[in-house]
Amino acid sequence: MIKTLPFLLIISLMIGCAGYKFQEVSKALEAGKPEDAYTYLQKRSPKNADIPHQFELGLAAHYANRFPESSKAFDLAGDIAEDRYTKSVSKELGSLVTTDKLRPYSGTQYERLLIHYYRALNYLYLNQLDGALVEGRRATALINYFKGEDEQYDFFGAAFLAHFSGMLFEAAGEWNNALISYKQAAEYYKNAAEKTGVNTPEDIAHALLRLTRRLGFTDEFERYRNQYGELPEHPENYGELILFYESGYVPPKTETALMFPILKTDKVNDAEKFVPTLITREGAVYEEVKLEYLLRVAMPTIDSHRPRFSGIRVAVDSNQETRGVLVEDVENIAIETFNKERPIILFRTLLRGVGKYLLFRQAKKKNEALGILTNLASVVSEQADTRSWQTLPNQIFMVRMPLPAGTHKLKYSFLNTNGQVHRSVPGPEIEIYPNQITFLNHRTYD
Repeated sequence: MIKTLPFLLIISLMIGCAGYKFQEVSKALEAGKPEDAYTYLQKRSPKNADIPHQFELGLAAHYANRFPESSKAFDLAGDIAEDRYTKSVSKELGSLVTTDKLRPYSGTQYERLLIHYYRALNYLYLNQLDGALVEGRRATALINYFKGEDEQYDFFGAAFLAHFSGMLFEAAGEWNNALISYKQAAEYYKNAAEKTGVNTPEDIAHALLRLTRRLGFTDEFERYRNQYGELPEHPENYGELILFYESGYVPPKTETALMFPILKTDKVNDAEKFVPTLITREGAVYEEVKLEYLLRVAMPTIDSHRPRFSGIRVAVDSNQETRGVLVEDVENIAIETFNKERPIILFRTLLRGVGKYLLFRQAKKKNEALGILTNLASVVSEQADTRSWQTLPNQIFMVRMPLPAGTHKLKYSFLNTNGQVHRSVPGPEIEIYPNQITFLNHRTYD
């Protein structure tokens, strides 16, 4: 116990050390200065590369059109995440007596998948379709890994990445791989729809019809036609625009304090055995006369924070207009992922809390002042793990539209929650090539 006390105090100072501030990053992004956000993050890079700093650095670099730097940051984040699936025992043990912030953070499954979305876009903007295809294959391999590791895998984020991979394979003329990806996307959207709120986009049906006809899979084509109806015709010398509209921010994790009563009648000798009893007391109120100790623990929490804009319409040359379709609801995925993890986090947090209580009780028996100091160190070191990829968008919408070959001027109209146009801005001028796909993404933060 005497050896543990200075350790608690040292760790309290360590976890209080400041790195980058998300407010500084978001301020630069919202001002239309992603280069400033990238420079700020780069100057505050930790001595040893870590997540989620690499996530934020990679996305800021992407929006600053620093595509090689963005891919490098994301690649490093992916390597760290993969490596951390082999647990660091020393840091794991430290977290049991201090804070979850000492646990190696490897990112959530959906965060790791979205690395490949942005890396693929980086390659597309560099006109390196082969590199984008590699990202599609890497995303597919990662999804298969998640499926193999967890029989209860929830497919959060998998549908969008499979859908996107299908588009990449189709753009490269890899028809069989594209068909496989679109079929997987249809399955994954269906599996996750109840919790993510994202239904299978109509584009999937069109893709299945289009590719089975192209590949001469007559029976499959007829089955899909009976299921989805006729395939819209694609005029000669037309290409396609695929635009991903990224809206708002994913809600951050925040810290909340929870109180759990330890009663005078409790026999607390084994922390692990006592924790299940404590869990049943969450939110319960007891008379003060019955209380031995009020255990305070810090827990992460996450609440909905929808952006002002929840949709987009894209007009081309002031006439043809198409409305975006929701293909990824990052907020719902983040909340559902946390809800799934919360019981484990709560158990681990209470196990740590009871351990600190036992240290306090032991110290108090030896010396009143030592007991007070131990309790203070325990309180100061108790912090919730709120790490996450904060610059991710809240939702991603997709606009997919056929366009005649040539140069076109775009206009973006952003929609509010009622589906009404709240603001319109000029978009870029794009070049469409016959029988080719042009990819774009656009971000707002409102």
